[in-house]
Amino acid sequence: MVIVTLFSGLNGCSSGPRAPSSQPEVSESASEFTAVPLDERFRSAQSWLANARLMTGSEQVDALLQAAATFQRDGEWQQSAAVIAQVQRHFESNELSSAQQQLMALLEARFAGREDRWTYVESLLKPLLKPRLSVNYPTQTLELALKSASAQQHWEEAASYHLQLLNVAPESTSPEQVWRTLRQVNKPERIVLPPSFERSEEVAGWSALVKSLHQISAAPEQLDSILTQWQSEFANHPAQFVVDNLIALTAQSRQTALVLLPLTGQYAEQGLAVRDGLIKGLSRLPQVHAQFIDTNTLDFASLPELLQQYQANVLIGPLLKPNIAAIDATLLPEALPWLTLNEPSGQLATTLSQQYFFALDAETEIRQAAKHMAQQGHRHPIVLAPATERGSQHAQVFKTAWQEQFTDPAAISMGDYRNTEEMKSAVQDQLGVTASEARIYQVKIAAGKIIVDAQARSRADVDAVYLVGGIEQTRLLKPFIDVNISPFMKALPVYANSGSHTLRNDLSENDLDAVRFTDAPWLLPGHSEAQQLEDLLELRSNWGYSTARLVAFGHDALLLSQRLPLLQTMPGITAQGLTGELTVHNNQVIRELNWARFDGHEVVAGQ
Repeated sequence: MVIVTLFSGLNGCSSGPRAPSSQPEVSESASEFTAVPLDERFRSAQSWLANARLMTGSEQVDALLQAAATFQRDGEWQQSAAVIAQVQRHFESNELSSAQQQLMALLEARFAGREDRWTYVESLLKPLLKPRLSVNYPTQTLELALKSASAQQHWEEAASYHLQLLNVAPESTSPEQVWRTLRQVNKPERIVLPPSFERSEEVAGWSALVKSLHQISAAPEQLDSILTQWQSEFANHPAQFVVDNLIALTAQSRQTALVLLPLTGQYAEQGLAVRDGLIKGLSRLPQVHAQFIDTNTLDFASLPELLQQYQANVLIGPLLKPNIAAIDATLLPEALPWLTLNEPSGQLATTLSQQYFFALDAETEIRQAAKHMAQQGHRHPIVLAPATERGSQHAQVFKTAWQEQFTDPAAISMGDYRNTEEMKSAVQDQLGVTASEARIYQVKIAAGKIIVDAQARSRADVDAVYLVGGIEQTRLLKPFIDVNISPFMKALPVYANSGSHTLRNDLSENDLDAVRFTDAPWLLPGHSEAQQLEDLLELRSNWGYSTARLVAFGHDALLLSQRLPLLQTMPGITAQGLTGELTVHNNQVIRELNWARFDGHEVVAGQ
């Protein structure tokens, strides 16, 4: 078979094999993975194409695949893709040997990986990985599978591939690289290990370490005994640096906290609520003591002296953004564990190595909603927000987070409103009802005396709505959305944030029915400490859920002050807080909130 289009498209003929004296230049991207073995290392791709032109059948396929692999080695990815496409076009899969099929799948997957098409990479590699790892190109297959799983944040799969890679090609990865993958694992029981009779001691040690760290998360008081047992079983293991680092972090006492909160002045209610939460946390940790300082009267220059005066070995706060910037971190001990209770407004001049940022912010909820809606299969949401600076900022946060969920440009529609009167028009504009009514009007004009019976239709491409704002906006917008959906279409799912969940919701009408929202687990039905919340709200009769969230926030701040060493060592480990599931990434505490929905007059936990 002569593939004329291929050779003409790639300037087919070449003068023959390249002289072995010249080493081909390998691009940086091509050298990212272990190279695919070539039959003749110094031969050019054009030479392989020239030979393929003179061959038929299996020999021609071999030459073409060698050309494609050589193109990839040289960083000429489009040419490689063209060769692969021609092989697929002119040869049925049953005409190719198993080794040829596997090489072609690997080469195509490597090209797809360069374009970040990771789900396609996953599908191409699946036959090479299951039910058993292919004997052809195992290292190259596992490297690409590892990168694909990591890019999609499928950390248990990534860990499985990394440990298999370590098992078959230990020289291809370093202990630091292995740990960068394993530290993200959230469910160690899902890691698939090589069979025990093939498993190396190094792989067994890494797997045992991940399980040990998760055991420590469940029983922090057993840290010393669990680590000692691992060290005795895996002496001289390359992962010892992980254990050494964790021991160093936990060796420092964290039993005396200096807490900076606004206890008087404009933000006293918020500060006192956070203080109540910290006290709630202290009741569970009798070995920890706290000294509360009112930031409304504090001279921040005296902070080093206060730390010394109270012998504090952990700092919690401040709560207000300007106060964070007011602290000169250069005057504080470099190794001081410090958990701020907000995100700074801008870049801080200096941060400490053990400084972490924890915030009860709306942006976290918005980003989580965008990710969740994409996972639910939505592809074209409408975002409706108040036409204020804050509303615009939050709408932009959703848009950015939404687009991050997709490789290709993601569809999204944005609408805003300044008052109640504009809400209806904003909904109708974004749903396409206004445009539909205008078209009907034009048809009626053109029809003259002919009676035109038509009903405005909403857009069929929109599949969800996200509402930025509080309960008053949600209560008004939800009915507008429902009545503007075409009768023959399903109701649009409507999503909101915790601002739509208040203690004293006026649910005499079902205005909020079916609205889905995120909130702190403590404020949702079925929580194990629901009675404590009821008792608190009865005691503080003037409080609502917004203040109760600050109590939960204070509780979680104290929990974090004691758990940060393990959480920063292994970001895959979570702490179950009252405000959500807590993890640490890049010195920032991330909250994963719970979902709930309004069902008639009630709130139902879950999606």
